[in-house]
Amino acid sequence: MRNIYMFFITLSMLVLVVACSSGNQDSTKNEEGENTTEDDVELVEVNMGLMPYFDYAPWAIAEKKGFFEEEGLTLNSTMFPVEGNVAPALINGSIDIGAFSDTPSITLASQFDDLRMVSFHNVFKGFAIMSRDGEEIKTYEELMEELDDSQEAANVIGEQLKGKSVVTTSGATFYMVLQQALENAGLSLDDIEIIDIEPDAGVSAFISGTGDFYLGGLPQREKLEEEGFIPLISGEEIGPGAVILAGLASTNEYLDANPDMIEKIENVWFKTMEYIVDEPEDAYGIMAEWSNEQDGGNSTADDVKGFFEDYVVLAKTLEETEEMFYDSSSEYYWNNRYQFLVDYHEETEEIKKGSVNIDELVVAEEIFEELKK
Repeated sequence: MRNIYMFFITLSMLVLVVACSSGNQDSTKNEEGENTTEDDVELVEVNMGLMPYFDYAPWAIAEKKGFFEEEGLTLNSTMFPVEGNVAPALINGSIDIGAFSDTPSITLASQFDDLRMVSFHNVFKGFAIMSRDGEEIKTYEELMEELDDSQEAANVIGEQLKGKSVVTTSGATFYMVLQQALENAGLSLDDIEIIDIEPDAGVSAFISGTGDFYLGGLPQREKLEEEGFIPLISGEEIGPGAVILAGLASTNEYLDANPDMIEKIENVWFKTMEYIVDEPEDAYGIMAEWSNEQDGGNSTADDVKGFFEDYVVLAKTLEETEEMFYDSSSEYYWNNRYQFLVDYHEETEEIKKGSVNIDELVVAEEIFEELKK
């Protein structure tokens, strides 16, 4: 009798230990209704298309510091040279979300009507039309010393482009920058020769003697400056068409199938911004390392810091994002910017009139309002 009594006591204690042990693990139910522990929960893969520019480097911080995992995600990234390559990948479903900026979203939306701008993260102002040093042509800086008139100096720059060849990349923001520079002098793209080459290959071609001028992204600009080439004119000096709003794009189909995904991605972004504020030295170092992996460069943390100080306005918090992009009194208010772009591209016949509905294309503000709740 005593043995039976001891057996039940032992059995009860064993059950209690197992119950307590199980109670110390966070559990959820999977789709079949079965209990799973936190360690069993699978991360959802998000396929993101990025471009090899510093303004998209913060995603490298997010991946390295585990911010995607904190939102139940795992990142699978693919590198693209420009938005003209990102858009088809979004449409065919090979990526879910892609780095994007405002100008190409207009031109590409006229081709891909399922394209959607889902967020805005920064303002980029670092474009420059590059020239060969020693050419018989005056830079904006030199013209300002002579004329002391910013608009007149920009007009003369446009006149100097007439009949020349420019190495640049179609399907990217660069075309808008170039168009704006030419429009200052009453010219159009028909007044120059475009040599269409992807950015990095274009730099090599330009260095080798191809083309009179070059226009690409900031890494290409810095590479050319290191090689002794000089900025003919920079973005803010050209005009409003040469400053862009950058963020993320997706498709309407993906948003419908994954209604919570963009909110999670945005949470990752703002955690990353917080890390840049709290740990700037480490953050800039991670971004420099990432950039060097993309282009074989030798950027330092100080280079990245200088980039963000000189060429990019980052929205680091929800409050800053709202003030920058969604306040109608802001110089970067998305609706005003997009209306300007649509009007411009319709007038220049880059897109057909009425082919782009910005309220359908841009869902970023709607998503942002949900994020604030």
